[in-house]
Amino acid sequence: MSERERDMMEATLRLIGRSGLKAVTHRAVAAEIGMSLGAITHRYRSRDLLVEAALNFALIREVKRLRALALRLQSEALDVGAWIDALVGWYAKELDTEPEIHVACYEAFLAAARDDRYRPIVAEWHQTWRRSAELALTAAGSRAPRLHADIFVSATVGMVLEQLAAPRRSFKKEMRAALSELVRGLIGQR
Repeated sequence: MSERERDMMEATLRLIGRSGLKAVTHRAVAAEIGMSLGAITHRYRSRDLLVEAALNFALIREVKRLRALALRLQSEALDVGAWIDALVGWYAKELDTEPEIHVACYEAFLAAARDDRYRPIVAEWHQTWRRSAELALTAAGSRAPRLHADIFVSATVGMVLEQLAAPRRSFKKEMRAALSELVRGLIGQR
C-alpha cells in the first residue's frame, strides 16, 4: 500500500472513530488530509468501497499489531501477573493515544455482523487474541485453556469498549484487577 493510500485509510478511520460510518464521504476524507477530492474519488469510486477498504485496513493492521504484542507478551506468559500488566498497559496507552482507531475497529465488528465480507478478518483478529490468551492461561494452569481464552478475550473486548464509550481515569487499575480476578476464577485459585 502506498503512503498516499495509507493516509486515505487513516483519515477515513479517524472520521469513523469520531463520528461513525455516516461521516465518511469522499469530500470529508479529502478535507481530513488536505488531499484533492479527485484523488480520493479516483482511487475509491464509491463511498462503500472507501469504507470497506478502511475497515479492512483497520482490522488487518490491528491483527498485525496484536500478533506483535502477543510475541512480546509470550516471554511474560509464564508470569500471568506480568502478562496482564503488560496487556493492560498496552491498552491504556493505545486508548489514550489512538482511541479513534479502536472505535473504528468496533465499527468493523458491527459491519461483520451485517456483512459476510468482514467476517474472515474479524475471525482472524479473535484467533490472534485467543492464541495469546491460551498460552498464558495454559502456563497459569488452566484445565480448559481454549474456553478460558475465549472468556478472557470477551471480557477484555468488553472492558475496552466500555472505556471507549465511558472513559474512566481508573481504567488501568480496574482492568488489571478485573482480569486478575477473572484468571484466578478460571484456573480455580482464590
